[in-house]
Amino acid sequence: MMATTSAHLPLGRHTRIQTTALDEAEEAAGRVMSAHRLRATRPREFGSRLHAVAIGSSTLLSAVYEGEAEVTGRVPMDYYTVVLVLGGGMDVATDLGRHRIAAGRACVISPGERLHLRFAPRTAQVAAKLPRTVVDQAFSRIGTEPQHGLTFDLRVPDDSPWPGLLRLAASTVDRFDSGVLPPGAAAELERMLVTALLLAQPHDHAEALTRGGGARGHRAAGVVAEAVAADPVAPLRPEELAAAAGVSLRTLQEGFRSRFGTTVTGYQREQRLVRAHRMLSAPTDGATVADIALSCGFVHLGRFAQDYRTRHGITPSATLHGARRAEGRRR
Repeated sequence: MMATTSAHLPLGRHTRIQTTALDEAEEAAGRVMSAHRLRATRPREFGSRLHAVAIGSSTLLSAVYEGEAEVTGRVPMDYYTVVLVLGGGMDVATDLGRHRIAAGRACVISPGERLHLRFAPRTAQVAAKLPRTVVDQAFSRIGTEPQHGLTFDLRVPDDSPWPGLLRLAASTVDRFDSGVLPPGAAAELERMLVTALLLAQPHDHAEALTRGGGARGHRAAGVVAEAVAADPVAPLRPEELAAAAGVSLRTLQEGFRSRFGTTVTGYQREQRLVRAHRMLSAPTDGATVADIALSCGFVHLGRFAQDYRTRHGITPSATLHGARRAEGRRR
């Protein structure tokens, strides 16, 4: 029976163990994943086969249990596990609740204090063990490093693409004659799987990836805003500012809309108006409204007067005259 079921398991060149002994199966699986307790409802019917191979810093594995089996974690997991059930079924209980995974369905198990798995007879699965650092670094490439790691939803949406990528990763390994991927190919499979997981699977930092250009756009907007505020007159093009911040123009613009409610150009105009107001409120001798407007980067004086009044509720000339009257009284 066991040979028939496991013959179709992926990663066949990378067998770690094939046994009917519970203690041997427990020890082998513990070395690949983490320490756990393995129990069988009917020990005489138990059998296990485990395959595992490294892809980058992660581990890709497949396994089958003959007979009903239960796994209980002995220590808190410090990694993420993504699982696709190929046949049979399993019940998953974690800190986030319980979920039944039928054949053809998947789940994501985040690091936590509690894990209990119950496998129906002849349950086959393909899975990946993803270190925290790998997931956090991937998040940093497309967003920002989370404060306390990510927590994924246990359930996987019906139309999620990443379970298919898990299948693809396993079948890609199997297509290599040696069964060993070149380091670059293995790292790319890992990156593809983790990126798809971050973008497609609900988690507690998902909003940061989609809000206003994501966290990268939000962060880049802050960096560019400081540069613009320091010198709002400099004729910097938005494309140049985006390149200097290491993001696309679209990401930068979305970050500005999210963080400041305006565009890069709009923010620069706002900072020029702030500078103009400061100069008009403390004018040098003989300075005119036109002189100050031009020195702040405004070429069209009519547009400047209109924007200034909208921003400050007073005309530029009224600000200038008021400042000079106040100065005359102080003298």
